[in-house]
Amino acid sequence: MAEYQGRHQRQNKPAPKEAETGVSQPGQARHGAVRHYEFRRSNAAHRKAAREFPTYDTSAIRPRHSRRHTVLVVSLIIALIAALLAGGFFAYSMFSTPTQVVVGTPIKVTVPTGSTTTDIARMLRQTGVLTDESGFINAVKERGVAEQLKPGDYQLEAGMDLSNKINELVDALIAGPLPEDTIARLTIPEGLSVEQTAAKVASTPGLTIKAEDFIALAYQADRYQGDYPFLVGVYNNSLEGYLYPKTYDIPKTANADYVIRVLLDQFTVETEGLDLVYATEHGLSLFQVLTIASLIEKETALDEERALVSSVVYNRLSEGMRLQIDATVIYALGPSYDGHPLYNVDLEVDSPYNTYQVDALPAGPICSPQIKSIEAAAHPQDSSYLYYVLTSKGGQHTFCSTYEEFEQAKAVYEEVFGIA
Repeated sequence: MAEYQGRHQRQNKPAPKEAETGVSQPGQARHGAVRHYEFRRSNAAHRKAAREFPTYDTSAIRPRHSRRHTVLVVSLIIALIAALLAGGFFAYSMFSTPTQVVVGTPIKVTVPTGSTTTDIARMLRQTGVLTDESGFINAVKERGVAEQLKPGDYQLEAGMDLSNKINELVDALIAGPLPEDTIARLTIPEGLSVEQTAAKVASTPGLTIKAEDFIALAYQADRYQGDYPFLVGVYNNSLEGYLYPKTYDIPKTANADYVIRVLLDQFTVETEGLDLVYATEHGLSLFQVLTIASLIEKETALDEERALVSSVVYNRLSEGMRLQIDATVIYALGPSYDGHPLYNVDLEVDSPYNTYQVDALPAGPICSPQIKSIEAAAHPQDSSYLYYVLTSKGGQHTFCSTYEEFEQAKAVYEEVFGIA
C-alpha cells in the first residue's frame, strides 16, 4: 500500500606659468590685484564705473551679494526640493500599484458617502480589489449606473478584474451593502465530500437549505457545464472535488443553486493561474490532477509533504503499481463506513474508487482539495519514492524508495503507535 495505515585626495594642479613678459596666458587673470578687484567691487562701484566709462566692459565685475539675498536663495531652493518630494510622494500614492494579494482573498471595503466613480475605483485599486481602475470605470460608464453606486461596507474579493468579476462588482455596488443580519457565515473545510459539504451547508445557522436539495444539484454537473466548462467529462455527473473549501458570506435567502455557484466561482478563481504543463506532458487532464489533489488532501495535513505524496502517486502510476490508498477505500464504502480500522474484506469492495482493486487513478476526486494540494498534484517533487508510512503522532511520514525501506518504516509505525 502507498501508506501503511492505521541569499581625493584632490591633486593640486601647478599654477600655469606666465610668460616672461608678465602677461598671463589666455583665459587667466592678469595679476592678483585685478582678481581682488573683480571680487571685491561693490554694487555702487559697479554702477559708477558704468557711468564714467560707458565703453568699458563691466560684465566681469561681480557685485558682492548681501547675506539676506543668500539666505533667501537657499530658502527658495529648500522649498522647491520639499515641494518636489511632496509631489513625488503624492504621485506614488495615487498611481503606484497596491500591495499584491492573492486573487479571491476576501477584502472588506467601505465606500464613503459622496464618492464618485473615480473615487471608488481608486479606493478599490488601493485596497487590492482591482489591479486597474479603467475596467471598472468603463463598465460603470457603459451601463450608465454612476448615480446608482451606493456607499457602505462591502465584503469583496481581491483581483476582481483579474477574475472577470467586474460586472458582479458593479452589481454589488448598485445593490448596496447587505445588512449583517441578512448574512450567514458558511465555512467549508478542506477534504469534504459532496455529502459532507451538503451536511455543512444544511447545518449553517441562518441558511435554510436542505442537504438532499444540495446533493441533488451536486450530481447534476451538466446543469453547470455551460458556465463552468471544466466540468465537461466529470465522472458520474458529479461536482465532487470542485466545491471549493473556504469561508463564505452567503445571503440567508440563498438556495442550493446559489451556494453551489459561489463554490464553483471560487474554484475558478483559485485555479485560474494553475500551470498544467508538467501534468499534460504526463498525459493527465485537469480532472485527473484534481483527483490526485484529493488523494493528497486526504493523505497528509503537512504542506511540506504534499509534493512528496504527489511524487509517490506519479511514480507508482509510472511503474504500473496500484496506488493502494486507504482513503479511496473509505470513500468507496460510503455511508457504511463507521470509522473502524480497515479490514481485508474492506479492501475488496467493488468500486471504481478502490485503488486496491483498480490499476490506475480512482474514477474521480474523493473530496474537495485546497489549492496547495492542487498545485502539488500538478507539480510533484522529483523523487524515487514509491511508499510512505506514518511514523509520528505529529502527522509526519517516512518516504521510501524500496520495499525494504518500507518494512523498516512500518516497524517504526508499529512501535510509535503501540501496535503488536
